[in-house]
Amino acid sequence: MNEPREVRAWIEQAGAPIVPVQGSCSIGRATNNQLVLRDDKVSRKHAVIHRQGENEYWLVDLGSSNGTYLNGRRVAQPVPLSDGAAIQIGSALMKFCQKATDTALSGELADRTLMDIRSANCWLLLADIEGSTELGRAVTAEQLPVITGRWFSNCKQVIEGNGGSINKYLGDGFFAYWPAGEADRGPLLKALTELKQLQTAAQPPFRIVLHCGQVFMGGAPSMGEESLSGPEVNFIFRMEKLAASLQRRCLMSAASRDILGSHLPAEPEGEHAVAGFVGTFEFFAF
Repeated sequence: MNEPREVRAWIEQAGAPIVPVQGSCSIGRATNNQLVLRDDKVSRKHAVIHRQGENEYWLVDLGSSNGTYLNGRRVAQPVPLSDGAAIQIGSALMKFCQKATDTALSGELADRTLMDIRSANCWLLLADIEGSTELGRAVTAEQLPVITGRWFSNCKQVIEGNGGSINKYLGDGFFAYWPAGEADRGPLLKALTELKQLQTAAQPPFRIVLHCGQVFMGGAPSMGEESLSGPEVNFIFRMEKLAASLQRRCLMSAASRDILGSHLPAEPEGEHAVAGFVGTFEFFAF
C-alpha cells in the first residue's frame, strides 16, 4: 500500500477547504482545474502553481485577460513563491503556504532520493524569450503579462499535448523533456513543428535548443514531480547561451542530429566550445 503523501504546500482561502499543491496545481474557472474559481473575471485556464525542486514552487499566469497578482503586483512572467505569499485572481484572495524543510526531513529526502535515483535517456528542450528586457520596454505594462502568459500557455499545450513534460519554469523560459525511445521521436518532432509555428508568429520571439542524453531522474516522483540532473542537463543550459551568441533561434546538438537525421532538416553550425565542458562540440541549426 502506498503511504499518503505529506502535504508540504497548500493554498488557503477564506471560507473554503485548503487545496494541497502536489506537483502542478492549475487554477481557473473550468471545472477540471485543481482549484476552481467561479468568477467571470477568471479565465478557464488562468494560472498554475508548479513545483520544481525539493521545496520550490513557481506561480505562472497563462495569459489571462484580467491578470494574476502576487503580493499586489501583476505577474508578468513566472515567479517563485514563498510561504505566506498573497495571490489574487479575480475577486479571490488566497494565501500560499508551505512548511519549512527541517534537518530531519532533509535527511529523509536525501535518503529517498538516493534510493529512487535512476538514469534514463531523454530528449531535453529549453526555450526562452529573446530580448525579454527589450520586450518589456516595447509594450505597455498591461500588454506584457498577456503576451508572455499566452506564450507560456501555448508552449505548455504543445509540450504536454505531445507527450512531454515541463520540468522547470525559468522566468523568461522553460525546460522540458521527453523519454528518448524510438516511439517517442514522433511526438517530439510534432512538438518541434508546432513550436516553430509559434516562432513564426514572433509574439514574443523566442529561442529553442534541443539535446539528447542520459540524465539522472529520481527523488521527486513521490513529491509529485520528476527531478532531472547531471552533465547533460548542464550542457543544454550552456547550449542556450551559445545559441544566443550565435544568434540562432533553433539549435540542436550533434547527439540530437545523429538520432533524428533526415526527420528534422538542419544545417551545420560548426564546432564550438561549451563553457564548463572540455573540447569543442558540433551543432546544427534547424
